[in-house]
Amino acid sequence: MKLKKSFIAKQVALALAFASSTQLAFAQQESDEGTETDQHDHSYERIVVTASPLQKSAIDSAQPIYVMSADELREFQAATLGETLRNIVGVQASYFSPTASSPIIRGLDGPRVRILQNGLDVADISRGGPDHAISTETSTAQQVEIFRGPSTLLFGSGASGGVVNVVDNRVPRFIDEGISGQYGLNYNSVSQEQLASAELNARNGNFAFHLDAFQRDADDYEVPTFVNDEGEESDHIENSFTEDSGFTLGASYLLDNGFIGFSAGRLEREYGIPGHEHHGHDHGHEEEYHDEEDHGHEEEHEHGEEHDHEEGVFAKFKQDRYQILSSFENPIPGFERLDLNLGYTELTHSEIEEEMIGSGFAVEQSELRIAATHAPIAGWRGAVGVQVEQRDYESNGEEAFTPSSETDLTGIFWLVERNFGDLTVEAGARYEQVSLKTAEFNTLDYTPGSFSLGFRYQVNENLQYALNASYSERAPQANELFSNGMHFATSTYELGGIYELHEEHHEEHHEEHHEEEHEEEHAGEPHLELYHLEVASNALASEKSNNIDLGVHYQTERFHVEANVFLNDIDDFIYQQNTGIMSNQLELDHAHDEEHAGHDEHEGHGHDEEGLPVYLYQQQDARLFGYEVSGHYQVTQNWHIDAFTDYTRAKFVNGGNIPRIPAQRIGATLKYTQPTWDAALGMTRYADQNKVGENEEATDGFSLVNLRLNYYPGMFANQDVSVYFKVENLTDELGFVHSSFIKEDAPLPGRNIGIGVRAYF
Repeated sequence: MKLKKSFIAKQVALALAFASSTQLAFAQQESDEGTETDQHDHSYERIVVTASPLQKSAIDSAQPIYVMSADELREFQAATLGETLRNIVGVQASYFSPTASSPIIRGLDGPRVRILQNGLDVADISRGGPDHAISTETSTAQQVEIFRGPSTLLFGSGASGGVVNVVDNRVPRFIDEGISGQYGLNYNSVSQEQLASAELNARNGNFAFHLDAFQRDADDYEVPTFVNDEGEESDHIENSFTEDSGFTLGASYLLDNGFIGFSAGRLEREYGIPGHEHHGHDHGHEEEYHDEEDHGHEEEHEHGEEHDHEEGVFAKFKQDRYQILSSFENPIPGFERLDLNLGYTELTHSEIEEEMIGSGFAVEQSELRIAATHAPIAGWRGAVGVQVEQRDYESNGEEAFTPSSETDLTGIFWLVERNFGDLTVEAGARYEQVSLKTAEFNTLDYTPGSFSLGFRYQVNENLQYALNASYSERAPQANELFSNGMHFATSTYELGGIYELHEEHHEEHHEEHHEEEHEEEHAGEPHLELYHLEVASNALASEKSNNIDLGVHYQTERFHVEANVFLNDIDDFIYQQNTGIMSNQLELDHAHDEEHAGHDEHEGHGHDEEGLPVYLYQQQDARLFGYEVSGHYQVTQNWHIDAFTDYTRAKFVNGGNIPRIPAQRIGATLKYTQPTWDAALGMTRYADQNKVGENEEATDGFSLVNLRLNYYPGMFANQDVSVYFKVENLTDELGFVHSSFIKEDAPLPGRNIGIGVRAYF
């Protein structure tokens, strides 16, 4: 606690020192009041989508894109990206408790939704497991861009379901002369979360500088009393704490026609993994964990367990990220713009159980991305680009279920658009080469291709239609192919698609020879069918997605509505199937063990008393379809209504449902605004989810009611100040998230009271 208080004090003192040392103050209040008054109207304004090389706004794209502004980010700020975005239409969250929650876009997540930081991959391991936190922070972000639907043209195989791009100012682009900045302090009662964040920007001539930092500390969160899977009553979720901190330094040289800059940042996170049961594994080969820092929480936690590291499972990662970003207008004849970006990331991630490192991961990833916007050719304006990635992934520890691997990606793309009066036509294509290498298996090569065709028709100044059709391919990721072992965070035994399960058939004389000995040893135990693993003759194929999206946008002075319907047919859809087999039924092929050294350690995990459910990556054709509707109505000058609904239906073509698909939602918010304050009362209803996958249980619906008050006192000590008070889950309703791997053990938080202050100077 001393460390946390010291950090907050330093941030506030630093911000105040800069504020008092300069007469520069943001004339921000009027614009902030306008934003708060119509904070949902921003999506219809022409805010530039930075991830698009054509520098278009969301409303000017045939593909549905949502830009979450800085004000919305502050309003919905949460510890994880998934929880921050979960209120956006078409976006829900995987919710492995608040500590690890990833965005789900139209029913798709994980390896199908790519997470970017300033247009470059975040380079973590969050796409490979629901318990892995995303290594990006939104408390210091300027905006978040959400691409709903396939986005492989620009961002490659990992974007077949959508893209989330977190944009910050770590490499300064546009800064006024002098010094400016902001800082914020936040508190949430449901987990005693305390968050401090600060940002400083400075410019002197052509040189610009940036510094931001944050620290978050939260205890186990409280819930309405419920009975978990073990039949135990609980009013809080054990081992759901989180401790985060990070900073970023950046500098750039500003030119008349662009900029070039560099940034370096570090993010550290330690968080509990709830819902894990101990299975009595032998940790004889594991590395002992020593926490080098005394976090000093012994006296602070209401549930009194100093985060209970000795008992629970928790994860700890550190990431160092370096970026070079540059952009130039009219660099050479024939080209309007050139963007050249380079990223390099190192990440270490450990999962610790009983003071032992059960599994450890290390990622080293580099990415080069070049996009050049060319002048119109026969009336077609466009952008051509290249993307090169190299990812080295290492795993260690007895419970490391995915082998070390190397992934290389090279892609080229071309996007064009042309206006024909009120009709705009968009088209694009991409070709990609993906190579996956491991020491245990042969190299696997994939060549995904993608193309799209879109139309936007402006009927009149109020009405616009959009139609977008695309074909995209996604190469499987290493964990989908090569997993073989216990994933203790999800309490499952994972097998990659390169394996096949075969039932054991013992020879008759062999059975007779061991019958008496077997009966004596296992007297009274139920008979278990045994299975062995074999390498499949054919590895997983690339997913092939055919997607069509129809959208309509209607806008008047007081009324906005946007609606989309979509259909996504996916051939060879990759998913994890609960096989109904337990890990204590697995008999590993000894010849296979010798050929693939290092896998034999899993045998011990497979033969505990109960075993773990075996999940196998499989493929079959799937269909997803649904709708998204959102609207805003200004009833009077002061009263406003926002409403939305979304729904995704996901099933296999041959019958059955895709598991863990979010439920239908419908919500509305009533707002009242004044120049110096505003208030909002909203409710979201989550429907029952009865369309469940094999070996999956239905989830009851629930309703969440939220209240928020904002106050804008104006200038204070040369700072533009805003204060908020909020109550989330006002009725303290118990809600289980169907898309969560641990839904029965980690419901949504109970009633939360939050307060916060933000100041600009």
